[in-house]
Amino acid sequence: MCLIEETQILSVRGNRGVWCGGEAPTLQQQGCLKSFEETIIFIDALTAIFSFIYPFWPLVIFLGVRPLRNKDRPFFQRLSYAVGYIFIGWMVWASMWGFLLWQSRQPILILPETINNSAFMVVGAVSGGISLVWILLRWQGGRRLLARARKLEDLKAFSPDDFEALMAKLFEAYGHKVEPVGGNADHGVDIIVMNGQGEKWVVQCKRYSGSVGEPVVRDLYGTMLHEEAQGAYLMTTGTFTRKAQQWAAEKPIILYDGQALIALIQGTKAVRRTIN
Repeated sequence: MCLIEETQILSVRGNRGVWCGGEAPTLQQQGCLKSFEETIIFIDALTAIFSFIYPFWPLVIFLGVRPLRNKDRPFFQRLSYAVGYIFIGWMVWASMWGFLLWQSRQPILILPETINNSAFMVVGAVSGGISLVWILLRWQGGRRLLARARKLEDLKAFSPDDFEALMAKLFEAYGHKVEPVGGNADHGVDIIVMNGQGEKWVVQCKRYSGSVGEPVVRDLYGTMLHEEAQGAYLMTTGTFTRKAQQWAAEKPIILYDGQALIALIQGTKAVRRTIN
């Protein structure tokens, strides 16, 4: 335990610690003084790095470029992802700013201080507000979809987009990380799921009234291999032919027909009521 009083240290800010006590420091006190000096050096290094990086905070805008260029998703979904990435970047720079304020250090700014601070706060408020609204809308939308799905006829009345959104909500309800794909270039994948073991599973949603045959299951298996996934789910409001079930039995493919989906949805509602 370090028992060095502050009055015994003349200076540590210049990366040096000068002993001011009447007697020579003990080995333990020397070790504590060295640790204190190393901490100050580390803090000074962080301060210098953050002072250099912080003025370039406008670059966070470019974090939204890649999500916007992903043509596989609808425009508003791309826009929400882009704003979310910008907000995450803004929070990183805000933490740097807070650290510099704690150190009473003013970085060299590219813009005038008033304009810089105002623009920085506006970007944070706008991107954070939009991200929060998007999260709330997704949460409320998922609850509405679950509430609408009471029986099989309800599922068949869903639009394809709503059916995919409901399937994504079911996986999220069980703690999986979900990435909707959709779009025209989904290559047979509607949702990508990462489970708790870090495994990647692909999900295909079929809002059918009839039966899903073996060729569809074979195609999904090929897609699963192409995506380098560990398994696949095939969710349908219809049924599966006997050949489709037999072919999938020896593969890492899980089939959910309409009745199984209704049972899964009812179970999910029960779990949510228990948690809430």
